[in-house]
Amino acid sequence: MKKSIVILLISVCLIGFQQQRADFSGRWKLDLKSSKDLPESFKSLQSYVLSVNQTIDSMVMQPEMTGAGQKFKLPPTIYKFDGSEVYREDKERGSQRWIKSGWTTTGQKLIVTNRVIQKQGISEHHYTQTDVWQFGKKNTLMILVTQKFEKNDSTHTERRYYHRVP
Repeated sequence: MKKSIVILLISVCLIGFQQQRADFSGRWKLDLKSSKDLPESFKSLQSYVLSVNQTIDSMVMQPEMTGAGQKFKLPPTIYKFDGSEVYREDKERGSQRWIKSGWTTTGQKLIVTNRVIQKQGISEHHYTQTDVWQFGKKNTLMILVTQKFEKNDSTHTERRYYHRVP
């Protein structure tokens, strides 16, 4: 009986000390004016919205863009939180991605690492992209994107700021 009570108390204490992970679920509109060092292609956008559906073990993210008189959705991207790799091919934009994701020890930042092959005509670019997802001030979502290109040994970094929308 005493052993059962001790085990129960230890279990309750451990559950109480577990870190809560940030929940990025919802619709997030990119703040094009506050974001820094976005690619040139973003200049023609009127809006860029992420739809995020997060569960305990994964997250599905799907961007929707409006600009130049068009509105389109990119294919959804799946992030698994167990560290396993997810393959994603986007034939329309000519890219292949191998995606791994995991949480920092506090559970407040999600680190997503992509190995990417981007084909443009006959040329092919290989790079690694790291995205750090975290909440900012006033319930904003910040995603820090860093791309490291293999051949020319260059790096591109951008800060994307999002606001929750209904």
